[in-house]
Amino acid sequence: MGHRGENETSRRIEARFWWEGMKNSVKKWVQSYLSCQKRSKSLQREQGKPTANSKIFESVRMDSVHIESGRWKYMVLARDDFSGWPETVGLVKLTAKAVARWFTSEWI
Repeated sequence: MGHRGENETSRRIEARFWWEGMKNSVKKWVQSYLSCQKRSKSLQREQGKPTANSKIFESVRMDSVHIESGRWKYMVLARDDFSGWPETVGLVKLTAKAVARWFTSEWI
C-alpha cells in the first residue's frame, strides 16, 4: 500500500475488501500508524533518500492491520519497492505461518 494516506489507502482496500465501518477503520489506522505519521508531508522537514533497488522483488515491504469487524480480522499488505506492486490478503488469524503461506503462494 505504500503509506499513501487515508484516501488512497481506502481506495486500494475498497477494491478488494469491505467491512462495516471500513472508512473509519482506515482513517483511525492511518492517523495512528507511526510510520505513516513520520512520512506525512505535513510533518516532513527534508526529503529522505530514495531506495536504490534495481530489480523486482529485491525488497518487499510488509505490514498488517487489525480490522475491527467483518469476516477478516487482519489484513496483510505487501509492496515491492522497485515496481510499487501491492498485494493484500485478509486473514482470520495473524500468524507467521499464515503470512508465510500467503507470501510464498502469491510472491514466490
